[in-house]
Amino acid sequence: MFDQVKTIAERAMSGNVDSEALEQAASDHVSEMDQGEISDHLQTAATNLQNQGQPDLAQQALNLVSQLRSNPGGGAKDAVVSFIASNPDVLQHFAPSFAQGILSRL
Repeated sequence: MFDQVKTIAERAMSGNVDSEALEQAASDHVSEMDQGEISDHLQTAATNLQNQGQPDLAQQALNLVSQLRSNPGGGAKDAVVSFIASNPDVLQHFAPSFAQGILSRL
């Protein structure tokens, strides 16, 4: 599973995965989740990003967690989708179940 996520993330970063398809898959997956669940997944990703020496992306993920918690329904899910679409490599830092939910839609 992890290798599949890593492979897709690498393909997306190299331009071999249609960014619009990735964005749509992320949107479809995130739209089905409640904000608390998304926050938990982002927290996991932020911790993993920090541990892997990517503090800037970790901070972006934490900012999204704050946005989700403080402003439910205020476009926070769209911001999460944009974060993933703009940084496809972050998928490998999410829990496998979250990443698989997106990858299954590609």
